[in-house]
Amino acid sequence: MITNNITAILVFNAITITLGFLLFWFTASPYIAERLGENAKNIAAWYFILGGVVVVALTGIEAVWVISVTVRHVTGPLQRLKRAASEIRDGNLDYELVVTGHDEFTELAASFEQMRIRLRDSIYLHEKSETDRKSMMASVTHDLKTPITSIIGYSEGIYDGVADTPEKIREYAAVICKKARSLQSLADDLSLLSRLENVQLPLDKRNEDIGSFVSEIALEFAQNEPELKLTTNLEPGLTAFIDREKMARVLFNLFQNSVKYKRPEQSGAELSLKLTRQGGDILLTVSDNGMGIAQKDLPHVFEQFYRADASRGQQGGSGLGLAISRQIVHLHGGKIWIIANPSGGITINITLPVISG
Repeated sequence: MITNNITAILVFNAITITLGFLLFWFTASPYIAERLGENAKNIAAWYFILGGVVVVALTGIEAVWVISVTVRHVTGPLQRLKRAASEIRDGNLDYELVVTGHDEFTELAASFEQMRIRLRDSIYLHEKSETDRKSMMASVTHDLKTPITSIIGYSEGIYDGVADTPEKIREYAAVICKKARSLQSLADDLSLLSRLENVQLPLDKRNEDIGSFVSEIALEFAQNEPELKLTTNLEPGLTAFIDREKMARVLFNLFQNSVKYKRPEQSGAELSLKLTRQGGDILLTVSDNGMGIAQKDLPHVFEQFYRADASRGQQGGSGLGLAISRQIVHLHGGKIWIIANPSGGITINITLPVISG
């Protein structure tokens, strides 16, 4: 805006000087004086006065125009900027400042908008983090309470003599041991998730044939699940940099969920693995025909301690498996997401950057 006004001032000054020069030249011209004769001096004086009046008038008009344009371009944006600042002061971070144009105030408004958006996002992330922290504390407290109560109850049963036979004592001790292991598993998962989220867990990445790796982990898992129906379609020759131990944990988590959440009428879970290349990525799909997940729950399944519904929540577990899997996949530069199968069950998709193949 300031640049435009300076240009306008220069243009008006050029016009004023040109008109003044023409008028003064007209009165001083010998040719004109000769034609006018003895009245030349009077006419010249009048033209001189007229020239001065024109110069003063144009200068005044120029000044008034420049001032009005400047005021109009300055006060409007300043008022809108003041309103936006007041809205932010009052806590309304959704108030959008709109200033159009190509001048300094437009740049100022754009910077102000960026500040507002970053402030709003920062506050949102802080509030979300606080909400997640409270939710996690509530979930941890809930998941700790049940096994601790069982451990205390069965320990008191042994101490008070309720378990009065060697068989009873062994039975109570087995329950205590099982609940203690579940506490240890929860503690380990929490520690691992914390290190993954804070990028404090180094990855030992190596070049691996993903088809061979997935086949190896799937066959190892199937050995302990005799009723599992496993089918694979793994494209050979696709390699990626992975940490075998961490990615194996991801696959075991997914396989265990498929077995854990099979439908009650099923004798064994059905698991289908497919590996293909899509552009610059390797795509692994893990599909089952189990209980499935409601559409409304799909956006939340990777959240810590989230359990989709009561029937799935009854299956136990820390509720951290998918959250850990997501962090591991992301640290490998990949993505993981879940879709519901129309015929039942779910399909989990994992992408990893391909090296060759």
